[in-house]
Amino acid sequence: MENDHLLTRAYRLINLYNAAQKKPRTYPDGLVLYPAQTHMIEIIGADEGITQSEIAARYMITKGAVSQIISFLEGKELIVRRPSPKGRRSTGLYLSGRGREVLEAHRGLHREMTDQVAALAAELDADAAGILERIADVIEQSIRELHQKTE
Repeated sequence: MENDHLLTRAYRLINLYNAAQKKPRTYPDGLVLYPAQTHMIEIIGADEGITQSEIAARYMITKGAVSQIISFLEGKELIVRRPSPKGRRSTGLYLSGRGREVLEAHRGLHREMTDQVAALAAELDADAAGILERIADVIEQSIRELHQKTE
């Protein structure tokens, strides 16, 4: 097939991402965090007040994994729990001042790539953007199906 290179590229990106998830990064004050921990900070920073259950459902992470990361981040004083405005019985998650510092440092690491992707995306017409979105949908759906089969 002519487009095998696209699938090969997608697999390569997935493998690179998976390898990167295993390497910790050092943040201000010598704080060492793994990408899963930093991404949890990103998730909370983007939707403060989000609950653990919402994170698990939205990002396809087990509740146990979310709980484990949240406990670690709380112990490092990067996040705090407060009553959620989303429901009386739920607890929302919020970044502490230190958590915001980590988030900004992390965003700085990605800023160049994000800017480059945004510039390229701005060049796409609506049809091309739609095709790219559909390709991403197919890849995501395929990964979801594989994930569900292995549970």
